[in-house]
Amino acid sequence: MLVSLLMASLLKSALLQRRQMMKEQFRVQAEWILESALERAALQRLKDPKYQGEVWKINPVDLGTRYAGSAEITLKPAGKDDRLISIEARVKYPEKTTFSVTRTKKVVL
Repeated sequence: MLVSLLMASLLKSALLQRRQMMKEQFRVQAEWILESALERAALQRLKDPKYQGEVWKINPVDLGTRYAGSAEITLKPAGKDDRLISIEARVKYPEKTTFSVTRTKKVVL
């Protein structure tokens, strides 16, 4: 009985550590996608001054993972000066799973 309780406790601890490790992997991947989305938005704006944003869907093959991700990119004027633009990206990774990470970042260029 004691051995069974000990094994159950060890199993529970191992599962908890695995879940925590996956959450950390998702967080790091979401941060990388977020930075890529901001860079993508700046490049698209340079190519097309009318670019206002998009929902960027990233498939698992492009990410090198089992999970897809997405970034909602929005551009708008920053303040009264039309020369400055605000770029905001909101990332969700992974998509369509029970646990996902959402990150948002805004920059003014």
